[in-house]
Amino acid sequence: MLFVSLDYLLFLPLAVLAYWLSPRRWRLGVMGTASLAFYASWKLAYLPVVLGVILVAWAGALWVARLAQEGRPRTVPRAVVAVGLVVPLLVFKYWNWLSSDAEAFVRSLGIPFDLPQTTLPLPIGISFFTFQALAYVFDAGRDGKAEANPWRLGTFVSFFPQLVAGPIVRRDELIPTLRALPDLCRGQVGAGLWRIARGLVKKLLIADVVRVGMVDPMFDDPGRFTGLELLVGLYAFTLQIYYDFSGYTDMAIGSARLFGIELPENFRRPYNVTNITAYWRRWHRTLSLWVRHYIYFPLGGARVRFQARVYLNLLVTFLVLGVWHGASWNFVIYGLVHGSAMCVHRWFRKRHGRDPEDPSPGGWWGWTWRFVLTFQFVVLARILFRAPDLGTAWAFAEGLLHPSAVFPRFAPLAWAALAVGYAIHFTPIRWQSEVEDWFRSAGPVRWALVFAVVATACALLGTGEQLAFIYYQF
Repeated sequence: MLFVSLDYLLFLPLAVLAYWLSPRRWRLGVMGTASLAFYASWKLAYLPVVLGVILVAWAGALWVARLAQEGRPRTVPRAVVAVGLVVPLLVFKYWNWLSSDAEAFVRSLGIPFDLPQTTLPLPIGISFFTFQALAYVFDAGRDGKAEANPWRLGTFVSFFPQLVAGPIVRRDELIPTLRALPDLCRGQVGAGLWRIARGLVKKLLIADVVRVGMVDPMFDDPGRFTGLELLVGLYAFTLQIYYDFSGYTDMAIGSARLFGIELPENFRRPYNVTNITAYWRRWHRTLSLWVRHYIYFPLGGARVRFQARVYLNLLVTFLVLGVWHGASWNFVIYGLVHGSAMCVHRWFRKRHGRDPEDPSPGGWWGWTWRFVLTFQFVVLARILFRAPDLGTAWAFAEGLLHPSAVFPRFAPLAWAALAVGYAIHFTPIRWQSEVEDWFRSAGPVRWALVFAVVATACALLGTGEQLAFIYYQF
């Protein structure tokens, strides 16, 4: 049930109506039932996976929380629960990749070796709800607080607006709200509808248009295109993935607001930065915070004796972040490339002592060269993210080295979506805030008119295809 499908645009208001028309004591049940029904709508066979993760997280958190309250060791119990949560992710997402590489390595030694392969489909959103459940168990083991109500914990893990592609929500950001089930705040409906409308525009009128018109053809066969076309296509993918993922996040946050629930923001103008550290503070923020709190800090973070260990901790953290995105060597290298860039920037930060978000020295020129360097790094690293394998990534990179004077051959609509998308991203934030404030106070009639305009524009200018969000595959 895609967020941009008619099914979802019918399911959401029905779920919201059922929730608010129910007595308060039934609302948690309604929300949890709607969430499980939403997940089952993708494929009924997926449902036992998320239910199994919920059960292990609920029982495991109660166990480690009790040990924490009693002051008993809990490192091993937490590890046992973590393994139980991660096993489905390893089996569904990583087994075929790891087993194939193991087979190839052993056979290269002249030893016959075969491992079974899984033909099971990847459960949608498994990386997201697994990481959310892991964070919950780790937090319970740290402070001894665990949710006794299995249905509330299940609703926390499976809350349908953010179940499939985040934001990854931590325990204290959602469970207290699920206990209180607060009424709607003033302006929350308007704010929620605004985010849904904005998400539809981002996905259907920008991300999908540049995907079909520029990105997919080039990565399918890079050899057909000139170096300049490949470069433009790379900028197009950089824009596509931002609008695709942030569009999903907008719709997730907007949908949650209709239930009176505030989800954390996942993006903050990530390309409008002058260093790679600031980029990761603004891109997929809930995942960045997750690896920071549950990988980087437990490794020792920056509070270790030797600086070399800090850089190693960064590399390991970004290796995990890269592999989280996909089971291939592309993502291993992608994580290490970004981790290396973080190490280099940290070395410079130790010298000049500036915070990554501080204004760049040197006026407009100082800002410009730092912005260009950072943005070009992010764009070029996207080759590893988008290419299906290292061979295609190499062919794409080679193609960039063959410039041509031929003007890129793309449709005018794709060019327009590319230009408008980047223009919107770099406009002052206050402009978008002013438009949102107007929408929130506009009232139901104007809300309906705005949605009618959005629907008409999507029908006339969109691709006409139902294309899944990129992060659904993770």
